[in-house]
Amino acid sequence: CEARRSGQCSGLRSTDACTRIKALMRLPEVTFHIYPTDCDMLGHLNHAAMLGFLERARWALLEPQINVRDWAKQPAYSVVRHVDIGYLAQSLPGEDLVVRSGLLAVKTTSYIIRQEVRKAHDNTRVAEANIVFVAIDQTGKPVRVPDSWREMLPHWPEAAY
Repeated sequence: CEARRSGQCSGLRSTDACTRIKALMRLPEVTFHIYPTDCDMLGHLNHAAMLGFLERARWALLEPQINVRDWAKQPAYSVVRHVDIGYLAQSLPGEDLVVRSGLLAVKTTSYIIRQEVRKAHDNTRVAEANIVFVAIDQTGKPVRVPDSWREMLPHWPEAAY
């Protein structure tokens, strides 16, 4: 496969693993450059800066499809309920990070966006996160996730519905 020829699947034995890599490569990507102001006193990317990168990447998923200024004026919109993030490698000033995002699962009133962060220069996985959102109405009460949202967001390769 093309992913195998390009080196993305090097070391992988299974065709299923290579297929997953190809699917990940099709997810929307947003690249962020790390500046010294994004780092903590030890020179590593600050946790809060990473969360900011992830949020901006999620908005990049929505911006082409909706008027983001009117997002909270809709009959239903979503709010973050839970963030689960794991850090796998350090990130330093001067590096570029690539964030891929996709819809992992949809439940009745909630959905999960999966995000993966890799270094642009060597594809090292830096972080992975699952963000749980709850759909709410204008009074703040949970509502069923609108069907249109399922189609609006790109699906993570291992998505479960």
